[in-house]
Amino acid sequence: MYFKFPEEYHTIDAHNHIWGTDQTRMDQLLAAADALGIEKLCISVPIKDRVVEVEKFRNANDAIIQAMQYSDRFLGFCFVDAAAGDEAVAEIDRCIIGHKMRGIKLYHQRKAQDPVQAPVMQRAAELGVPVLLHAGRFLDPDAMNREPYSSDAGDFLEALERYPETIFMQGHIGGGGDWEWNLRMLEKLSSDNYYIDLSGSVIDHTIIRRTVDTVGAGRVLFATDGWFEEAIGKLQAARLSRKEEKMICSENFEKLIQRRKGSAKNV
Repeated sequence: MYFKFPEEYHTIDAHNHIWGTDQTRMDQLLAAADALGIEKLCISVPIKDRVVEVEKFRNANDAIIQAMQYSDRFLGFCFVDAAAGDEAVAEIDRCIIGHKMRGIKLYHQRKAQDPVQAPVMQRAAELGVPVLLHAGRFLDPDAMNREPYSSDAGDFLEALERYPETIFMQGHIGGGGDWEWNLRMLEKLSSDNYYIDLSGSVIDHTIIRRTVDTVGAGRVLFATDGWFEEAIGKLQAARLSRKEEKMICSENFEKLIQRRKGSAKNV
């Protein structure tokens, strides 16, 4: 049966990617979004290097700027490596203030609570923009060796204590590993600065229902991370109310980005 989100949902994909200035990729994303009723897509260029050079993440963000110019349906997220210190902060200002990006994207170079992240987290808090951070609770040795600094829910809880004014988006509850452990860690979550997106290749039919039951529908964001069918299938399987679906599909994200402040207010 063909599926398309109702127009009234104004659905936003809060976590997706492009790689370089590939117009074919951009056209494919927009075509998929049209077919599925997704109005806008948040995009970044994730870089897996253990340490990301400044020039490399600037070039990645230039690709996002070009995509945003190609279509106003693309909402940019600025990628940086916090190890670059002041240069990472300068890049955030260039992207968020200068080019109207909507948030910051971090990968697995550092854990969420790492003190090295402090300049990025503090600048995000000052601007009132979210930090979307790649996450996973890996159990197999290969994945653990490949991504030793990926953050799990425990790391996010520590980060919320260390950086209480920063808005966090935990990437893909279904991105791999033990998502049930992740939810158990979040059972006593109280911060209003925590969100989790429903993307990822894990498609256990209870995953979204249990996420909503654990953290509340007001903290969950629709996202695909490029896995469109999986994300939609999981959301359908959750059998949420129409109100909950609308919150997840756009209302939560819209409220989140309205929290911008200071020099980023007009972004």
